[in-house]
Amino acid sequence: MDNNNKSQAEIYREERKERLAKKAAKNAKKSPALSKAKKIAGKVIAVVLVIAIAVGAVGGVLNFFGTPQKVTKISVAGDKNYSFTLAEFNYFYYSVWDNIMNSAYQYEYQYSQYGMSGGGVMATGYDYSKSPSSQEYKDDYSNFTGITLADLGVSSATWADVMKFAAVSQLIQVKHGAKLAKEAGLSITPEQQTEIDNLLKEYAETAQKNDYSTNRYLRQVFGNGITEKLVREIAEAQSLANTYYEKVSTDTENAITKEQIDEKYNADRNSYEIVTLRAYPFAAEYDSEKADDAAKEEARKKAKASAEEFLAKATDEKTFIELAAKELKKDKDNKDKDADETTAMKNAYKKSITSSICEEAANWAFNADTKVGDSKVFAASDDDFFVVMLTVAPHKDITSSGNDVRHILFKFPDKQKDADGKEIALTDAQKAKVREEAEKVLELYKKNPTEENFINLTKEYTQDVDSNGNPNSDGLYEGITASSSYVKNFLNWSIDENRKTGDVEIVETEYGYHIMYYVKSQGETWEQNIRNEIISAASEALVAKIDADYVKKVNLNNPLLKWTFKQQTKHINETILRMQQSNAAN
Repeated sequence: MDNNNKSQAEIYREERKERLAKKAAKNAKKSPALSKAKKIAGKVIAVVLVIAIAVGAVGGVLNFFGTPQKVTKISVAGDKNYSFTLAEFNYFYYSVWDNIMNSAYQYEYQYSQYGMSGGGVMATGYDYSKSPSSQEYKDDYSNFTGITLADLGVSSATWADVMKFAAVSQLIQVKHGAKLAKEAGLSITPEQQTEIDNLLKEYAETAQKNDYSTNRYLRQVFGNGITEKLVREIAEAQSLANTYYEKVSTDTENAITKEQIDEKYNADRNSYEIVTLRAYPFAAEYDSEKADDAAKEEARKKAKASAEEFLAKATDEKTFIELAAKELKKDKDNKDKDADETTAMKNAYKKSITSSICEEAANWAFNADTKVGDSKVFAASDDDFFVVMLTVAPHKDITSSGNDVRHILFKFPDKQKDADGKEIALTDAQKAKVREEAEKVLELYKKNPTEENFINLTKEYTQDVDSNGNPNSDGLYEGITASSSYVKNFLNWSIDENRKTGDVEIVETEYGYHIMYYVKSQGETWEQNIRNEIISAASEALVAKIDADYVKKVNLNNPLLKWTFKQQTKHINETILRMQQSNAAN
């Protein structure tokens, strides 16, 4: 299937492998961490020192091999389950930096495609080309990181301080999740174990290509104290923690009752309802550099008057669209736009109207006294006026939040090319042979028509596999909607409103034949939004408890932590310098 239909794990592995090769070649060995940095909030208070670090010449040699980082432990809240070595801190700190740096770089790249520079800083607040210790951190950036200065307990900080806090927070969350996973009898799945093995294999292969031992390569990437054994232990802990936190979400979802959903809906109906509007803008036109206050005020009065005139003439939805069409034709930049499409705000939530027009318009649209056909002029700003008409009253968003399906893929053979290099279409006989294979497996399913049997058949027969040769998520694709990026026949079958759980059918696409299995609809959007909020609240409560019980009891100014933090900052600055030198050379 196309890239949009690959599992996230597969796409990530492929991207990670490509990054590893490129970074090794440039000697800018950045971390393809097993899991991305998560937004973590919390405050920080105390720590207990355990082992002192050797100093002098012997200490320098030991530091080169990372011995102090490997053996020095920091105890958290007096609980040995959460104590961590300085080497573990180095791993998480580097991973946090790598994730933030790469995110900023991706934004910079995307903006550059439109001829804009500085997009990375604008979107994240972070300059990927500079040392985190040289950049001031502001609360404005918390939308990207989830961390405020109050979380750090300071009035000013650098990005390095924030990364330090995030690294410790993530480290404790992983340890906590792994501990509870074991207590709950959870274990690493074969699929997770395969992914961990492949991760270490990739490191080893990259190290060998650069004439490094694996441990030396990992030390070059993550910093002192990092070994193959430690990376495996961390990866296993991350897998266990993820399994546990996923279980918490699943258990929470399964426990949600209709009474909970109704109570939440009735307490705040406007958050789960939608309306449909017509809206047309009138902007004050003046030269911002030359116009004085009087000229600006005159332009604003003219724009408002135009909006009021439009309002008076727009007696119904039909005339609203006709008037909008006339206005669009006056504007050379918009004269070819379709008035019906341009003025429609379909299935709009209150928050979207607030952001698109203004809060006053949103409150008006959802007010019980506002009736279908009512219209009004709203000032979105000093210079912008909107004529708004309500065309569909507030109601529950009953659109589908997405459907879940499974499939078993039987691929068509690769197309051959003629002497001119053009692809030769597959023959009916070639297609029939592939369909015959699909029909045989379908018969095996019909002998035991259960989802469990379908999953087992997927594992044995599907050709939709990830880079490790494993079935993509056991053939499961979740949350498919009309706007999802899947091939036509696959998509149309998946979103058919008449589908019922257990429906099975063979569907042809450009890739081959798919035995489709309909799992379920995720329900109406309004209800799923409430479910998601309840699940999120449970997750946030768990994080808050970890924060209160453990994260708050870590002193980020601990001398040992400050020492290794200083070493790791130097390591990252050297990595940034190598990246810059490599880019300049290319």
